[in-house]
Amino acid sequence: MGTPPRLEVEATRAAWTPTPTPQKLLLPVEGVPVATIPPAEATLPAAPYRSIKVWVNETSAEHRAALQQMATEFTAAAEVDVELMFVSPPLLPDLVNTAVLSQTLPDIIIHPLEYTAGWAERGILNADAAATAVNQIGRDTFDPAALELVTVNGQITALPSNGYKQLLIYRTDWFAEANLAVPDDFAAMYAAAEATTDRENLRAGFVIPTESNLVTTHQAFEQIALANGCNLIDDKGEVLLPEPPCREALDFYFSIVNQFSPIGVQTDTSTRNAYLAGRTGLIMAGPEVLPLLAGLDDSLPPTCPECAGNPQFLAENSGILTEIQGEGGTSAGFSNLTNLGITSAADVETAVAFADFWFNEGYETWLSVNSERKVPLRQGTAENPTQFIDAWGHTPLPDGPALAELYGDEVIAQLRNGVATTSRWGIRQGQGSLLTTLYENLSISVTLQEMLSGYFNPAQTIIEAYNRVTDEIPNYQYYRDLEEETQEGEN
Repeated sequence: MGTPPRLEVEATRAAWTPTPTPQKLLLPVEGVPVATIPPAEATLPAAPYRSIKVWVNETSAEHRAALQQMATEFTAAAEVDVELMFVSPPLLPDLVNTAVLSQTLPDIIIHPLEYTAGWAERGILNADAAATAVNQIGRDTFDPAALELVTVNGQITALPSNGYKQLLIYRTDWFAEANLAVPDDFAAMYAAAEATTDRENLRAGFVIPTESNLVTTHQAFEQIALANGCNLIDDKGEVLLPEPPCREALDFYFSIVNQFSPIGVQTDTSTRNAYLAGRTGLIMAGPEVLPLLAGLDDSLPPTCPECAGNPQFLAENSGILTEIQGEGGTSAGFSNLTNLGITSAADVETAVAFADFWFNEGYETWLSVNSERKVPLRQGTAENPTQFIDAWGHTPLPDGPALAELYGDEVIAQLRNGVATTSRWGIRQGQGSLLTTLYENLSISVTLQEMLSGYFNPAQTIIEAYNRVTDEIPNYQYYRDLEEETQEGEN
């Protein structure tokens, strides 16, 4: 048996060099004035601009161009130099923790929701500065549910920028041919995965990320767990993984993935490619795949057999769900939110000015890049309270029509409405800092892959996951010896 995925991930993480490489990650902002000293005044110091360092968890060329444009405009308006660093999302938590130790935190960090509570409780984020910025921009213009998610111990700790729902996408043509029900619950998902699996023709019924070093592995399971009423932890801080809803959710996850997914570890890329190639009937993915299904990206064209004659075939023959129902009748969606955090190292006045610019002059520029996964969480302005949210889905994509033209207004409403009201483990229970730690360590992703790789069966996986989660909670008061409980139950 090879090295367990947990040890492989730990070795990989230990080998990372957390200090960023300026030549690769720092981009000079074009158009920023440079102070010069005339020869006659060479003895006088130049008056430098103030500066601000901004880390962004996006790395695409389109995001770089948009952020450079925003930075140039902010510099011209506020006389503040902007240093941008584009950070690959998997590296962000390690770079932030290294910056804390080396006292080199940036002023602004654009980051996912799962890190907000933990970073706030560790003092990395400045809650007072965030509250000042929200009030200056207009508290009533933000989605109140999004503000609730970034509130820790009664304080707003970051500014909610944008978000999207995780999707369950399925082939409606195959479902019609096989007379399959819409896969909106565990039973229908399982039946559909079984019916659309064809090993001889290399077709899998259900594909999701399962790689141990991906947060999306955790997120796919978290939605399945929430759909079955499985909460990670309750308000008083007791970990609930041993309870029946969580055991049932893990059993379902193991069964459907183990029996109807492709052999081997899957990633976001392999999940997307399997659907584009017509080699699976059901995937869980983010809305970034929606333009691809319509053939709008020449670098990632659909390659299903029917797509050769009609590049929009998959868009026309795909169903989209944002919620699924478990065995007990509960249902759940899952949303990823992006927040703007002002750090404890920032000059508050300058950082608040940048946040104000971000959500006003720069906001539409930011939202226009990969807009399919950027539902605005600042819904509008004081003058036009729904300006941004109404435009979402109806603005033409860079390479084609608007999402509403491709998928219809009903789908747009499903994707857009209630982005910040979906459940997330631990956050509404006041245990968001635990979620931060689990994402930083990839604890759930690693444990799931170990199970799928054969190191544990589902019953053992619950024990392993429970022990790893409770180990992250200082002075945990509710510990249960699940190994002993299992032995007693067998006797």
